[in-house]
Amino acid sequence: MKSKINFFLIIAMILMSVQILLGISVREFIDNQIDSLGLEKKNFWLNEPELNFYIHRTFSLLVFLSNIYLLVLAKMSKIDMKFIKLINLLILIEIVIGASMYYFSFPILTQPIHLLISISILGLQFYWFLELKKPY
Repeated sequence: MKSKINFFLIIAMILMSVQILLGISVREFIDNQIDSLGLEKKNFWLNEPELNFYIHRTFSLLVFLSNIYLLVLAKMSKIDMKFIKLINLLILIEIVIGASMYYFSFPILTQPIHLLISISILGLQFYWFLELKKPY
């Protein structure tokens, strides 16, 4: 069962990496909007988002579901679940922060916190992967 968890954990890390790259492209779009519209018109930054925004938003569900599946596998395997529980909690927080950026016009500090948490999720996934590889 550990090998199955490791396999899906690798898949989850790849999905998270893709999600981070998609987020970077969305941030690039926002930077271009800031340049053309100005900081004071942040209500309009996402009036006509590019396709990568919709992909990033929808892809978050795939990231979440893949990690929920890992939670189920961990529970079935009766292994320590502290990492996957924390990962899923952080993903939920990420989704809430991402939605707040869209619906509340980028409240202060949401973008750097969003990026920091996403990198933390990837780091936790990798750390959990290494923990599962230990021979005990």
